[in-house]
Amino acid sequence: MRAMRNLREAVLCVAAVVMAGCGDSGTGPVAPEPNFVRLESDPGDFIGQGRNYNYTSANAVISVTAIGGHLSLRVDGDESWTGEFRMPSGAARIQPGTYANLDRYPFHDPAEGGLSWSGEGRGCNTLVGSFTVDSVQYSGDTLTAIDLRFAQRCEGAAYVLDGTVHWRRGDTTRPPGPAAIPASLWRPPPGSTPVNGNFLYLASDAGDFIGQGQTYTYTPANAAITVSSSGGRLTFSVDAAQDWIADFQTMNAITRLQVGYYPDLSRFPFHNPAKGGFDFSGGGRGCNTLSGWVAIDRATYSGNTLTGLEMRFEQHCDGVTPALRGAIRWNA
Repeated sequence: MRAMRNLREAVLCVAAVVMAGCGDSGTGPVAPEPNFVRLESDPGDFIGQGRNYNYTSANAVISVTAIGGHLSLRVDGDESWTGEFRMPSGAARIQPGTYANLDRYPFHDPAEGGLSWSGEGRGCNTLVGSFTVDSVQYSGDTLTAIDLRFAQRCEGAAYVLDGTVHWRRGDTTRPPGPAAIPASLWRPPPGSTPVNGNFLYLASDAGDFIGQGQTYTYTPANAAITVSSSGGRLTFSVDAAQDWIADFQTMNAITRLQVGYYPDLSRFPFHNPAKGGFDFSGGGRGCNTLSGWVAIDRATYSGNTLTGLEMRFEQHCDGVTPALRGAIRWNA
């Protein structure tokens, strides 16, 4: 049987533990499992592209909204997904049970209910699907917990996208903060940057679209360097013969810049909020997509105001190997 279907007994057991206890071995209560969304896509399935996906609140933002008999779910991670689950029209709220032979929401038969799972710019024109609510809890009219499974087939094809959702409003799982900075990480060559004072140094590989293969050094003597920060968001710019602007956003688990290594970044503001994002552009040139990292070597504050920064970064535009690397030192 498919691995996704093999998960279902475990999901049901977890739900039972939260509700009343399951498989008691005399060792005490089992800690609730963190929220997750898992997808398993058959080869040939248009939506999932034949891949498996596993999201938790440590690597994505999982948002659930229930209004009456309509459940909406959104996943913002390395990929972005939206799920819509509509109960039959007679249901005033989400109820346990299996709802089969469903058409695409919102073009479904209201008496039967509807379903739609889409993402990454892909959605079904028509679909046949089903979803099962294994357990659900409310506090008053507010949804507080749900375990749900679904399956859909696009355009009458045989290829299936399976999904499993386990969600608790009180889940405290959060993304980890920045990692320790690797000793081997790039830094400017010795002697290439000023010993004192503010500067921005850029080194662009041949073939890098943004830096055009050049090296640049800016100080207050030849440019205006501006830095601003609010919460986990940093913006800095250079007003010179060549203008530059950078945006960096930390992962959503932290509320200000922290010393450390921020890997696996994608383009701000279209990034995974659990990892953070970055974007460096200038001269009318910007990346459509990017991958990169940021390392903050120093961040000092007076109250909530950033007063000092030392940071290095690297970005690759549009999947190419050539990189733009840079370093900034700034004191207010």
